[in-house]
Amino acid sequence: MLGSLARRERRGLWATLAIIIILAVGGFLYAASAARTRDSEAASIDARLVAQTELAPLLMPRDLEAPVMGDRAKELETAIADRITGTGPVSSVRVYSELGRILYDADPSVVGLKPTYVRPLIQEVIDGGARAEFHQGELQTYVPLWLVPGGTVAVAAMSQSLGPITAEAGRWTLFALLLVPFLLLSVALFVMSLRAKVRVPSVTQVQTHPEFRATEDAKTQAERRAAAAEAALLDLRSQFRTTLEQLKETEMKLRVFEDETSRSGDDLRTIRDEIRETAERLHKAELDNNALRERLALRQRELDDYKSRAHAQTGQDKELAELRRRLEAAERRAAERDLEADRLQAELDLSSDRFHMVKLSEALREYEDQAPFVVDDEEDDLLEHPKVFVDPRSYSAPGKVR
Repeated sequence: MLGSLARRERRGLWATLAIIIILAVGGFLYAASAARTRDSEAASIDARLVAQTELAPLLMPRDLEAPVMGDRAKELETAIADRITGTGPVSSVRVYSELGRILYDADPSVVGLKPTYVRPLIQEVIDGGARAEFHQGELQTYVPLWLVPGGTVAVAAMSQSLGPITAEAGRWTLFALLLVPFLLLSVALFVMSLRAKVRVPSVTQVQTHPEFRATEDAKTQAERRAAAAEAALLDLRSQFRTTLEQLKETEMKLRVFEDETSRSGDDLRTIRDEIRETAERLHKAELDNNALRERLALRQRELDDYKSRAHAQTGQDKELAELRRRLEAAERRAAERDLEADRLQAELDLSSDRFHMVKLSEALREYEDQAPFVVDDEEDDLLEHPKVFVDPRSYSAPGKVR
């Protein structure tokens, strides 16, 4: 099962999942940090408020000048327990002098001591205001206190347990820790998928694939149709050459029938234009057939390219469908070329018949004693600009045929 999950095709899935989990863990840790900061600031504000509203009224001026001992210490301890530590979030209270000496604490053994580690902190609080510090699992808020303006200044250390304060941050951290195993699993699967081998089909599998067989059959049919189109083109070329030879012979004969009335000359020029247009159409048909052969060669190259790609990947149904569509389009174009060749052949036959009819009608109009002349004096190629020569002496009187 693990091997199927670590297939190479699924490496994108595991990479995406790992990125999503990393973003989620980062979001949870950020939420935990923000919640910890927010709750700590709120707890510090509450501690400062308690120190200024509850503790300050309990103190006397002499309590800020010398250590509180004896009955005064017990009285102050009872008042603090009733109004501060017993009801609020503050768990313990300690009062420092401005020189860092402990003036009051619930533990009488530390009263009067002068810890050196808090002396700079006490001085900073007196000079700059309240501060909050994390110490031994507690949030300690140092608040400056004075009973009268300009009088003696003391510092109250209000201690709070971190458990209730960091409860929400702990939940966000727990969510992040729960996602860590899933992150490790997705990373491991991604690494395994990168090392997985790519399945390459064999030549036999490619050749026996139904799509490959269908493509081969389509190729064979296209080659047959191309061969038939080539044969038809060759036949059309031979017919075209025969027609050109006939046109040359007709031109030689028309040299004796050149001189006639303006109406007959217009008819001959019209027929000559039709013959030139027919020759141009045949030339265009030959060019179109050449283009068709080039397209068939292009399709052959595309099919060869598909064969090479089929060895690497056999699931490209869209490319096969596109190739079949192109083959069908080539077939349709070949059929259209065949129809166009037939139409041009019919037009050529019709033009030839009309031309013979005109020759027959011109032979009936004979004009004697006129020298042969050339209607068109330009030296053009016989295939592109045929010349017509008429000998008026070859015409006979109406009703006589020579």
